[in-house]
Amino acid sequence: MFPQVTIVGPGLLGASLAMALRARNLSERIVIWARNPERIEQCMGMQWCDRAEEDLAKAVKGSSVVVVCTSVASISSLVSEIMSHTSEGMIVTDVGSVKGPICASAVESARGASGAFVGSHPMAGSEKSGMDHAKADLFEGKPCIITPQEDTPDNATQGARAFWEALGMKVYSMSPPEHDRSVAHLSHLPHLVSSSLAHCLDATPGEWKKLAGRGLLDTTRIAEGDPGLWEQIMAMNKSHLLDSLSELENSLKLARERLENGRADELREFLETGSRFRKSLENTDQ
Repeated sequence: MFPQVTIVGPGLLGASLAMALRARNLSERIVIWARNPERIEQCMGMQWCDRAEEDLAKAVKGSSVVVVCTSVASISSLVSEIMSHTSEGMIVTDVGSVKGPICASAVESARGASGAFVGSHPMAGSEKSGMDHAKADLFEGKPCIITPQEDTPDNATQGARAFWEALGMKVYSMSPPEHDRSVAHLSHLPHLVSSSLAHCLDATPGEWKKLAGRGLLDTTRIAEGDPGLWEQIMAMNKSHLLDSLSELENSLKLARERLENGRADELREFLETGSRFRKSLENTDQ
């Protein structure tokens, strides 16, 4: 049980987090921080919000856990402000999809602070965005990566782990650089590929869309994600994403060569490798 939890930013993840905390009876008081007065009023009408504040210092006061659920571009500045208002034992974490820059900034912000910062990345998003699409089971059974650093107190690391596990997540620990390399391949590159395919097909005759089947809908589903948010994520993880993109370009070049040379066995081998990898995802205990 976490007596009071503050959620900074009631978007898809923030609102889903509040719903999950309430549904699992994990917190007596859930406080929401939002910039917009209309959003504050909206949150106050929700069963999962006990109090909503526009003042960040008031929002975090008395909380054992503070979770920053805003866009990646704004997380560092918010964490910096929050750390100046922390109390002893308070854990500050986030949901950012890129950890290197956020964690590096937090190291400086946490110097002399009473609380501690532990980077987190619950991999439980959706192509939809906003509070209207939030749901209480968004995190259940999904992986969450925490990124403690050398000077992160053990009790804060364990507290962050316990928080996400209490929400039903499978928690893994990585360094910020390892996290950013892995998600560049497993999350950011797939989104770029999905968007690239949709971008390519946008130039085809409009009447062809009526012929689109399940395969196209599946492969382009995540391209529907908020372009503004994804531009921030890709820009922040640029170097690792470019590395993964180079690897994809090599695979595409190989596929083209095998298609052009007309040797069915080589093309089949290429397709079988992809098929094996896809099947292995379903057998992985995340």
